[in-house]
Formats: sequence, structure tokens, C-alpha cells
Amino acid sequence: MAGKRLYQIDAIVIRRRDQGEADRVLTLCTPQGKVAVIAKGVRKVHSRKAGHLELFAHTRLVLARSRSSWDIVSQAETVEPHTSLRGDLTRGTYARYVAELYDRFVAEGEGGEPLFDLLRRTLGYLCEAKPGREMNLLVRAYEQRLLALVGFRPEWEWCVGDGCGQRLREENGPFGLAPAQGGALCPACYRAVRHWPGIVPLSPAALQLLRACQREPFSRLRERPVPPAVLNEVERAARHYITYHLEQDLRSGVFLRRVRREEERYDGSGNVP
Repeated sequence: MAGKRLYQIDAIVIRRRDQGEADRVLTLCTPQGKVAVIAKGVRKVHSRKAGHLELFAHTRLVLARSRSSWDIVSQAETVEPHTSLRGDLTRGTYARYVAELYDRFVAEGEGGEPLFDLLRRTLGYLCEAKPGREMNLLVRAYEQRLLALVGFRPEWEWCVGDGCGQRLREENGPFGLAPAQGGALCPACYRAVRHWPGIVPLSPAALQLLRACQREPFSRLRERPVPPAVLNEVERAARHYITYHLEQDLRSGVFLRRVRREEERYDGSGNVP
């Protein structure tokens, strides 16, 4: 394939920006990794490719290699449009969050088929998941799986305290979360460092849910009866861990929390941190 000018690739559009008068640069998640390409003339009114290059769409592309710039989109055919992610504010904001998380953790040219499959399946679930608890659980599972695939897998089974390494038993607690050390602390280690910067408490119920998000399929996870307080705690813990490793919060995450607060204020249910 390296010697051919044209090649075919499956891709999910995770980011777009306008270029010149009619072109658009697309950042793609593909089974071969994260790549940037250019769709020439796609912003023209009569462009036949435009409808196949929507944000979050799973598309099959034919690309032309370019020696001097981005590879060029020659043909595009939609595999799965994920239309509801662009027509619903809440679903769309969740989709922006999962796409940005991939974008921030994966450098151009890196990634691969497991990350592509994870993003593809997550976007598909977002199209059908019920707003609220179910969507929140889905994104928590996505976070844990993505972190594992990009080399930042949190340790929820064994204490990450210096020289400790004992198994974390849920009946003990309270535990601690140490993002710099890469996971959870047993009660003794947590008590010893609880006043250190970056160390936060972690309840036994939250630890149990984080473990489930890391290893259970979403088809089973979505059936779990999870109290809102525990789900909120897990969200805060995941955000704390991710923010530490990215060294800043995700913009889409900030907006997502604002959208959820407005929705829950409207229907009078729950609290969002």
C-alpha cells in the first residue's frame, strides 16, 4: 500500500477546521492511528463529500497521498452517520467529550485499532443510551478503557502507596486516590499522605464502581443500580485523575457539566459537581 497514491481507510471525524475559502482540515481516528487530512472544496454548496464528513461520523475514505501537505480526501462514503449526536445537545456534548479525550491523549500517528473500536462503539452507544445515569456510566467506562489503552491505566486492585502493594478490600476504606502514583491507596497509606497535594478521598462504593467501569462490558454496566452520589464521586475522581495527567481540564468536560446542571435544574433531579 505504501507505493500506491490512492488508499482506503475507515475513519471517525473527531475535529474539523476551515482552511482557505472552501477546504476543511479533518482530524481522524482510524484503525491505523490518528491522522489529519484535507477535504478540498468540501464547504462549497454543491460538494458531494460534505454530507459524508460530518463530525462523529464513521466514514470510509479514499485518500490521495501528498508529499508536501495533508493527504487529500478523494472519495467518502458514510458507514454510520451517528446523526443523533449532532441533533441533540446533550448527546452531542458527550460525543465532543469522548472525542476530545481521544484527541488529547493520542498524538498524531499514534493510536490503533483498539482505540478506533472503543471510540466507534462508544459513539454508537451514545446514540441509544438513556440521558442521565446511563450516559454517565458509559462515559465513565470509556474513560477507564481509554486510559488503559494509552498507557495511563489506573490501579484499582492494589495499593499504589510507596512500598505497600497490598490488595484493596472494599470492606475496609476509606481509600485515597493518588493520581501521581497512578491509582488508589489503602486506608493506612491514605491516612499517611492525606494532606499531600493531589491526594483525594475515595469511598469503597466509588472504588467498586471504578473497577466495574474498567472491566465490565457496558451491556452489563448499564444495568447496575448506582446511587447518584456514588456516580458523582466517580466522575470527580476520574476528572481529577485525567486532569492531573493532561495538566488541565478538558473544555468539552466543563461545558458538559454546565449542560447537565441546566438539565437537572430544569427537571429537579440530582446534583452535578
